[in-house]
Amino acid sequence: MLLLSSYPKYEKYEKYQKGKKPSYLERFKEFLRSAKRVIKIASKPTRKEFFTVLKICIIGTVILGVLYYVLQLIFTFVGGIFWPKT
Repeated sequence: MLLLSSYPKYEKYEKYQKGKKPSYLERFKEFLRSAKRVIKIASKPTRKEFFTVLKICIIGTVILGVLYYVLQLIFTFVGGIFWPKT
């Protein structure tokens, strides 16, 4: 006896027929339904959550800036050695 036989047939839950691509209008309507659902369950972050995300973003931006600056310095000096200006 197979336990999976008690599960419903998932084909009946599919919105679109197999092999048929939904039109742009159907895809847009589905996007709007999904966006509405997300907005409905979304909540405003607390002050602590907001500042945590802000700190993470600032730290990431600073790390990328420092990395870019260091790489720029390295390539400035190395570029002068391998590709001298004439």
